[in-house]
Amino acid sequence: MFIMINETARININKILERAIDIGQRMLVTGAEVSRVERTINFICRAYGVRHVDVMVITSSIVVTIRGEDIGVITQMRRVPGQNFDFQRLIALNQLSREICARPITSDEIKARIRDIDTMDEISLKASVFYWAIIAGSFSAFFGGRLEDAVCAGIVGVFLRLIQYLLGRTKLNPYCALVLLSFIGGVFANSFMWMGMDIHPAAINMGNIMPVIPGLALMNSIRDMFSQETISGLLKSAEAFILSLLIATGFAFSSSGTIIAFQTTWWVYLLTSLIGGFFFHLLWHGHIKDACVGAVVCMIAWGFTILFIALDWNEYAGYFAGAVFATLAAEILARFYKCPATIFLIIGVIAMVPGGSLYRTMFYAVAADWDKFGTQGIKTFLYAASIAAGIVIATAIWETIKAWLMSRGKKSTAANAA
Repeated sequence: MFIMINETARININKILERAIDIGQRMLVTGAEVSRVERTINFICRAYGVRHVDVMVITSSIVVTIRGEDIGVITQMRRVPGQNFDFQRLIALNQLSREICARPITSDEIKARIRDIDTMDEISLKASVFYWAIIAGSFSAFFGGRLEDAVCAGIVGVFLRLIQYLLGRTKLNPYCALVLLSFIGGVFANSFMWMGMDIHPAAINMGNIMPVIPGLALMNSIRDMFSQETISGLLKSAEAFILSLLIATGFAFSSSGTIIAFQTTWWVYLLTSLIGGFFFHLLWHGHIKDACVGAVVCMIAWGFTILFIALDWNEYAGYFAGAVFATLAAEILARFYKCPATIFLIIGVIAMVPGGSLYRTMFYAVAADWDKFGTQGIKTFLYAASIAAGIVIATAIWETIKAWLMSRGKKSTAANAA
């Protein structure tokens, strides 16, 4: 059968496809999960009348093929650079895609809007140094450090953020740069003890490991696997796991002293998780109002964990319950604020990300204490598995509720029409 291709329509839709991939690429870089990027590109193309859209997104590339009787077959592929989390840009890109789907605009108008988002103000080096220092100090206390340990962790955090900035301006492999950064952090932590101060390097290291552990990438990979994006999820989770091991090993290689400082009391847990969650959101260039909400979710989610421990229940069940709460809260807040759930979910579970446990695991490995290494390694895995299970189960619950509400809405619309 002969098909007449409209060359003008083909050129126009080719430009729209390019703009859709522009948006998807930037969303992936700023922290969106793969499934969201695929849905966004699909919806934008369909808003312009394309009925056959095939989207394939992995962490490093985007491939889209569209088909139609008047346009034939068009395929575009885009290489995706490394991630640079930015919640404000992610929200702006998500809002732009919503507006396009509601009222399609020209390719040039989309290009201009994307340019405006690209030129948005970025977080300043001075602000990121301050946020890193507060995060490091908060999580140092969270993991059992005393006040002096938290202060030292904040001081080390200042130097590490400045060193990270300088390393980022070189052509050094990002993995090598993170390992070098973590090793330097361990040396800085020990330097206080070498000067005769009564501090715990492990508490300092565990505070500073949190800003560099790829918690956002790990959580997104779990969500992608649940969304049947198995290849993308496995690739990202493997990358995040390997990177986490390298970072923890870098800190542990230069570590000394004791591994445990003091037992953290419940109010310190809640306070430091609140502060840490708040400044983590700001470090990833989030809005203050979103940071406040995300921090509260983080504190309550961690509260579930310590409640289970306080009642002598299974601590892994506490991690599971905390992840379920954080996921459901993030989905509800996302609908309320009309923004990606990612920006609330990641902050909600950040205190549960087993950065400190991973550091302990690698500390025992470096010290050749293989019995404790095995025990701590299993605990770290179970913490991560509990969080993953909580996110998966809560997402399933939410998707079921959403599908039920949508079906009720359709029935109600049909009844009113009748």
